[in-house]
Amino acid sequence: MTDSARARVIAALEQVDPDLGAFITVDPDAALRRAAREPGGRLRGLVLAVKDLVDTAGLRTTYGSPRYRYHVPTLTAPVVARLEKEGAIVVGKTNLNEFAYGVSGYNPHYGLMRVPGDRDRTPGGSSGGSAVAVAAGMCDVAVGTDTAGSVRIPAACCGVFGFKCAHGAVPMTGVHPLAPQHDSIGYLARSVDVLQRVLDIPELPPTRNVRVATADDVRLPPFPADDHWTVFREQSYRLHHERATRHPGEYGDDLHVKLSQPVGDVAMARAVLHRWRIDFVRSLAGFHLLVLPVFPGDAPTVEEVLRDYRDRTLHTSDRLLSITPIVNALGWPALAVPTSDGPRQVIGPPGTEASILAVGDRLSRG
Repeated sequence: MTDSARARVIAALEQVDPDLGAFITVDPDAALRRAAREPGGRLRGLVLAVKDLVDTAGLRTTYGSPRYRYHVPTLTAPVVARLEKEGAIVVGKTNLNEFAYGVSGYNPHYGLMRVPGDRDRTPGGSSGGSAVAVAAGMCDVAVGTDTAGSVRIPAACCGVFGFKCAHGAVPMTGVHPLAPQHDSIGYLARSVDVLQRVLDIPELPPTRNVRVATADDVRLPPFPADDHWTVFREQSYRLHHERATRHPGEYGDDLHVKLSQPVGDVAMARAVLHRWRIDFVRSLAGFHLLVLPVFPGDAPTVEEVLRDYRDRTLHTSDRLLSITPIVNALGWPALAVPTSDGPRQVIGPPGTEASILAVGDRLSRG
């Protein structure tokens, strides 16, 4: 076993604090065995945590659901297998909103997730455990998924970087779906250089050549949120509605609230969203990237989140999801960035990933 690999794994495991709720399953023995094989590659020695929505062979994968409490996959999802092939070492599976359907940072079956620097707040979700693990030093990088903001929101709450890949850029095989037309892989880390290594981007372009807009510089078309959620619900209902109706005890109260909402006119919603995408791209003419807030306000408090769950309301979720779904409706990549003015997200079309990282790095440095 290399000293560096062993030391990194042990140091990460020593930071695991059950009170933060970052992990559903930790497997120190497997991590140390993996380190003993001296993995090479561009990610050599990086300690990896994986959202418990993503299959890992031989390691329990619950999807955040009691129904899968004892589920152990026989195959590892390609997104994780590729990272392992490059030398990353998996230490465990991170907590999440049930089936990734939520952004509260609370799972009624596996517990609360808490922001390491302020334990009275949750990291949001659904990849909340991944963000907590990164922020607390329990890993160097974490895999998440982002269907409506589920990487960027917890990254913003925890003060780390969260990159949402373009839709379809990374295979979703072995990842439990939520809304397949919007589901994307994402990665969380404490620095842009780690994300560079994960995304295999050898060099970032100089930012002086990147034209960046804010909402003050362009006239963005209003986001048709109702139509977006109509399309979203049509997909998620297909996966969960019948099962939740027949086996209600398998689902938390918050999912029952979401799965009881009317779907709406899907064909009309798709047509509206198609026109909106055309108008959105036109509005950015002359610019390469767009910078927006991640959400208004601060990370949600534990009190707010638990009150919403108890009262079967979605006030906190509605606030956290007021901006991020735009990117999923576009299918674009985006990066949540901690800045001195609060978290921001850098957005651009597919192919601008290197520029997104470069601008994000610049913003984070002030």
